[in-house]
Amino acid sequence: MRRAIYRYCTGSLIVPLTAVLIVAAAAAVFSFKVRADTGGDVETFTVDVAQDAATNAQNNIDPKEGKNPALFSRGDTFIVDGTIYPAGSLPSGTANNDPNAPGGIGKYRMRGTFTTNNVSFERAIANQPNVPSEIAFASELFSFPDDAATVLTDGIWPNAHFSAKREVLGGTGRFQYVVGEITEQNIGENKTGFCNLRVTFTLKRVTTGH
Repeated sequence: MRRAIYRYCTGSLIVPLTAVLIVAAAAAVFSFKVRADTGGDVETFTVDVAQDAATNAQNNIDPKEGKNPALFSRGDTFIVDGTIYPAGSLPSGTANNDPNAPGGIGKYRMRGTFTTNNVSFERAIANQPNVPSEIAFASELFSFPDDAATVLTDGIWPNAHFSAKREVLGGTGRFQYVVGEITEQNIGENKTGFCNLRVTFTLKRVTTGH
């Protein structure tokens, strides 16, 4: 979610060209690798996500934490946005990438509840042993490239340098009627102090009547 030390972070011809480039990049990502399955086809693709600390809103239940977003404990709730990029775009580890940099192919929103505290997160960043592999229970909405085509996921959310399997609850637009899972890797922290993620989708379309 965030680094241990929290850091806060047009012309008429250019805009259409930018839109074309975004659509082209999204099309490249969704050149799905399809494999046969006894119950239908399975579609897989991978994207990167950069969370933006400037969008974070957090409610701390412990009065001693105040409004400090670098402090959190089990039961605190939050919501944060980010940008989706093609797979392999973002670096791992402590990095300096801007979550609002050009090249995005969609938008990302996450809401959840922490299952551990910031100390566990800081220890995970430092690669210390015996830290929890999860940091939150959360929902994520992936929009490709906007809310006309979305995928909604839910489940445990990985601590720094960990990965987690998460449920795909469904989708809209071209993702209508899909189910499946994602593998989400928490690969590092960006310039705002929040996470860079690598997310692999494994989707199956549910046929009518099933």
